[in-house]
Amino acid sequence: MGKPVKIVILGLPLFGERLASHLKTSDPGNTYTFLNTYYSKWDKLRSWFIIPRADAVFSINGSLTTSGAFDRTLKSNVPLIMNWVGTDVLLAEEALKNKNYREDYLREAYHFCEVDWIKKELSQLGIEAAIMNFASFDKSFELKMPSSDKLTVLTYIPKVRSDFYGIQMILDVARDLPEIDFLIAGTEAPEYFPLPENVKALGWVEHMDDVYDRAHVSIRIPEHDGLSTFILESLARGKQVIYKYEFDYCVKAISKEELRNVLMSAHHIFQEGTWKVNSEGASFIRTEFNRDKILGVLTQKLRDIISIHPK
Repeated sequence: MGKPVKIVILGLPLFGERLASHLKTSDPGNTYTFLNTYYSKWDKLRSWFIIPRADAVFSINGSLTTSGAFDRTLKSNVPLIMNWVGTDVLLAEEALKNKNYREDYLREAYHFCEVDWIKKELSQLGIEAAIMNFASFDKSFELKMPSSDKLTVLTYIPKVRSDFYGIQMILDVARDLPEIDFLIAGTEAPEYFPLPENVKALGWVEHMDDVYDRAHVSIRIPEHDGLSTFILESLARGKQVIYKYEFDYCVKAISKEELRNVLMSAHHIFQEGTWKVNSEGASFIRTEFNRDKILGVLTQKLRDIISIHPK
């Protein structure tokens, strides 16, 4: 196994704290510390002392523009791993176009991403990234058939940049298909009032299990995306999934017309009484996104990078 290593995790708290917690449980022989350098002044201060003593820094977010934590990592000759997740790719493209980018971040960091479409986008920017997942599941969900007598669709739209995440398309399609109920988690969407009668905007939901249980279908149609945790969680719960990208056990829809047509077909199946949970998708998540498998591969890759990094 080698000597214990100390890994610092950076990124948005929702994902960074979760990953650090999972790694501490699955790999107790090593030390994993999450630092919220985005929003916590205390963690920004701690980073001055913790990062130089780390064996590696893993960021759930890539960047080609200046970051104090990234600078600290490279100046301390600590391996910096950037895991690109979606919108960060668009920001990197903009930085390169405006010639406002850090060449050292581009060349000296190690780059990961989760799916092939992000890998291709990064390659076009001169970033060669290895596909490496970090989202994982340690249990199987009961595949429940929702009790509603109406086909019910769930989407997640944050209250910031709702248009980017496709809320207008969802609302337009909901107006066209009043026979289908739509649930929107993440925002109350006050700027889009009045909402169609078949749409309920739930706002921020602390515990999503009950909301997932109400839905037959999950939808995610943003302008741009990495591999969404919402998609993985929906598949794990046996939902039929409509996604903007080609992904296992999902139906692809990009335009409003495609989304409407897919939902009309789904409603027809539902009315016939032949609706089924997506058991194949749930099995795929159990096998390919099993926590032991995902974190085992990730921790070994981090160790490999530590071992080859120039001292």
